[in-house]
Amino acid sequence: MADLSRVKEHMEVIGADGVHVGTVDKVDGNRIKLTKKDSGSHGHHHYISGGLVATVEGDRVRLSANGDNAVLLEEEADGRAISDSSGTLKKVAIGVAAAGAVAAAGAVIYNKVKGKGEKEEAAAAA
Repeated sequence: MADLSRVKEHMEVIGADGVHVGTVDKVDGNRIKLTKKDSGSHGHHHYISGGLVATVEGDRVRLSANGDNAVLLEEEADGRAISDSSGTLKKVAIGVAAAGAVAAAGAVIYNKVKGKGEKEEAAAAA
């Protein structure tokens, strides 16, 4: 975890991939409180755990997670995951599992069309 004392109001919070995640409202304990405008449509602040902060560079806070993953790890004021009440994380996990299954099936079909043997099919599916 980076030194949160270097995090200041209005710094941009970005994922490891450079994608905008939010804007710092303030540091609250060991978490970064994001401005309401970056916290979705339900009108209250979201938080990012200080453990996700990789570095503080100039006017940016860079997280160790990519932007799309960091958004899934945002917290409510009481520390609960945002998805706990909405089930969003469960839906995302199911979607990711389904996408993985489709990709594995596609690899097997591709290998059969290209005429690769069973060992290569198993390696591609794994």
